[in-house]
Amino acid sequence: MEDLSLFLNKIFSDVRLTKEIISRSQFVSLNTGETILEEAQYIRNIPLVYKGRVRVMRQDNSGREVLLYYIESGESCALSLAAGLNHQKSVAYAETDLDTELLAIPIDVLEKLIDKFPTLNAFVLKLFHNRFNELIRFIDSVVFKTMDFRLIELLKKKQKKTGNPILEVTHHQLANELGTAREVVSRLLKQLENEKKIINHRGKIEIITAL
Repeated sequence: MEDLSLFLNKIFSDVRLTKEIISRSQFVSLNTGETILEEAQYIRNIPLVYKGRVRVMRQDNSGREVLLYYIESGESCALSLAAGLNHQKSVAYAETDLDTELLAIPIDVLEKLIDKFPTLNAFVLKLFHNRFNELIRFIDSVVFKTMDFRLIELLKKKQKKTGNPILEVTHHQLANELGTAREVVSRLLKQLENEKKIINHRGKIEIITAL
């Protein structure tokens, strides 16, 4: 797996650590929509995404979901790390958002490697720092920004990321990302459509003018 070795070396800048991770982890290929982490379960493996994307979600007692964050290529799951290293159950669940390839690193292996390799310890600390900043930004947006503003910013972010004016996303998915009801998102999207800014398609949103 030469490409995987180069990928890990770029992240950690440590050939010995790369060899340890590859030899002691399982390489997994997953289709879109597959669950890799169940809520309220103990963590046995920590995912390190090679290709694709994973979404981390939380669900309340009524079944309402909210997106906590995405795990992109070169990233891992902060909540899994926190729960696994502290031998606690997960407070969220995770599923693939795209076809995904990842390394499943056993938690006991990760604990030993963190103690042995400073670069891995730095990676974990940086991951916690980045997720904490994301949480602060999310709180700021909920407290200080209106829902229509947050929806437009989310659509603009998705368009910028894909470079495509047609976004393959449902009203339900947008509601999860914004932490609101689907009906609220549908009403706001209908308003944007009436303003000739978007066109609502089944499972897709087409942006026709600058938001």
